[in-house]
Amino acid sequence: MSDDSQSSPPGPEMVKAVVEMLRNLEEISNDPSIVGQCPELPGVVLDKVSATCLDREGPEYAKVNRDYQTLRAHYFKALAAHPVGRALAALAVGSTGVELMELGRPPASVAEVRSKRGRPARGRRESFNCHHVVPKSIRPDSDAVSINHPTNFVVAKTTRRGLDQSENPHHFWHSLFLHPQTHNAPAEPIPIYVVRPMFPFYPPITQGFRTVDELRRKLAALGAPQLPEVWENRILEFSKATKHRPYAVPKEYHEITRMFGDLYKAQNKDPELNQQMRASLAEQGARLAADFLPAGAYVNGQQLPADHRPKKLIPLIESQKKPETVVHPSPARRKSRTSKRQLRQTALQPQPNHQKV
Repeated sequence: MSDDSQSSPPGPEMVKAVVEMLRNLEEISNDPSIVGQCPELPGVVLDKVSATCLDREGPEYAKVNRDYQTLRAHYFKALAAHPVGRALAALAVGSTGVELMELGRPPASVAEVRSKRGRPARGRRESFNCHHVVPKSIRPDSDAVSINHPTNFVVAKTTRRGLDQSENPHHFWHSLFLHPQTHNAPAEPIPIYVVRPMFPFYPPITQGFRTVDELRRKLAALGAPQLPEVWENRILEFSKATKHRPYAVPKEYHEITRMFGDLYKAQNKDPELNQQMRASLAEQGARLAADFLPAGAYVNGQQLPADHRPKKLIPLIESQKKPETVVHPSPARRKSRTSKRQLRQTALQPQPNHQKV
């Protein structure tokens, strides 16, 4: 993260792009009931994109990643500054998370603080990070998809590296859909169904809400702006779909989700071993992915037949709108030590009910 990203406010391009992102999310559907259509994956749709898989060791992938690193801090700041983005952030990551976003940092909320006499306070953090809906590892055919545009971002709960990843929703999406479709994929463009959450944060809430008044009282207690009706309805539907409890990756998918996380552990970096693990994950994930994906989708290099009928019903869309704005990355500078200290201090603060965001 650069000094420039930490100290400067987001530019007008990023601010406009965040407005565009929120508007596009609202336009996915006027019917909030689709949020709960698939109990295993509430609040998401599958977005059909025609794309070609990239070499992760190639220069094109490296450039996309570099540009993303210089944009991310400004995206966090712009999202936290937008009234709707701020309210949704408060519900998803709490007051502490919003403060970190204002610093250009990935949000984290303190779920539990423990303090023993004579020892420093220790907190258990729920960490989130910004991820790509259409991953950096594929090249879309259409310019309607811009990899490093906020319309292609989601701030998702992300288990810290090295820990058990079985309850990481972002890894769940990769292990169930993206990895089986891209592993052994043809060299030419193919249809790829990506997970597009209907919220800029996932999961969008950490507690259940049964009524709109309950939701509004929570936002007021957090000092956050009230939400437009479209977002209130989606939040209530998501809560209903999760039985008013925090969302968790279904247990039957913990194994493949953990397997995807294991790909990135230091002890599994050997190329031959890693490729074997990827092949095993693609084989297991393909069987499960076929329960959700439509006819014509590729799983582990094989196309699902024309008469295929998925067992699980998940909403399907096909994004066609070209982004109105182009967000240009700024030159990276050396990292700031001060902001890292500020991050540690903020992350350990307890989160009282009436702390404003």
